Amino acid sequence: MVAVYGKPKKKKTSDVLAAFPTALCIGVPSAITLVAQNELGFNPAIYPTPPQTLPELVGLLEYLAQSGMAAQYGAVFIDDASHICDRSITVWHDEAPVGKSGKKDKFYAYQQLNKYLLALSGMARHMGIHLIFTFHERAPGTDQDGFFQPGGPSLGSRKQTESFPSWCDINVRAMIDTSYPDPWFPGTYFCDPTSAEWVTGDRTGVCWTKTPGNLREILRASAGGYKLARVAGLEWQDDIADELAKMIVETGDINGSIKNLSQSNPRFTDGTEQIHLRWACQDGIARATFLKRKARNLFDLAPKEEPKKGGGVPLPPPPTA
Repeated sequence: MVAVYGKPKKKKTSDVLAAFPTALCIGVPSAITLVAQNELGFNPAIYPTPPQTLPELVGLLEYLAQSGMAAQYGAVFIDDASHICDRSITVWHDEAPVGKSGKKDKFYAYQQLNKYLLALSGMARHMGIHLIFTFHERAPGTDQDGFFQPGGPSLGSRKQTESFPSWCDINVRAMIDTSYPDPWFPGTYFCDPTSAEWVTGDRTGVCWTKTPGNLREILRASAGGYKLARVAGLEWQDDIADELAKMIVETGDINGSIKNLSQSNPRFTDGTEQIHLRWACQDGIARATFLKRKARNLFDLAPKEEPKKGGGVPLPPPPTA
């Protein structure tokens, strides 16, 4: 179970799609399709009538699990789950029972929120698939009693901002860090369980404060043995990623390695889609970062240097006729 949260347009959706391109996606069909086609060059599987509330979502997931459909996809991706939570709170406020005082029960909506989010967590443990959510972020603040509350995924309640992530195997904050040496998009994931400001965590033991914003490579670098499918026909992307990662580790020159690879590997001149090549190269950059980190001595406690970003990297050359 994975939660990725952050401000809008931080590549949350595209990164989850890159990690699980064969997943069944639940969200706004046109929005998800647009991201998948423009950023990654493929058509995702999307449930045609997305649920609007948490009870509808839980009901759909139960159906997918019982019918065997979920297992066919291997993963279910719920995009912009914050909207579903907010919509649910609104509906529950309207449906709240009236007490003896003649006023609606103000706690009803939040009791229902806890009930259905807990149901999601329980399902994730027994569905036998990956369950991934993206959320908007809720900034740190104070509760109604004036006590500090850390920031995290926006779920309609400050209490749930801390509770829901505790059920996740990975809970990270999507950010932009210009020091990350991806020439196309310097996305990173913040993960620091010691932070008092933001709720984050990672049971795989792979993430840190400036983790490459690449969920696929995070899972690949872990000891979990996760099966990560590629889009049919794009299985070669792992060969490109491996080749580039090896070059980067050997030379330490990210931009030079990309340039050399684009000149030596026939994929870059045989008409292969540039967008698919970029995807593979971005995996390779992240893969090299994890390989370097894994090779470090656990007892070398000296401050770690962050990778430096070079300049002047062109896009892969256009395919020849």
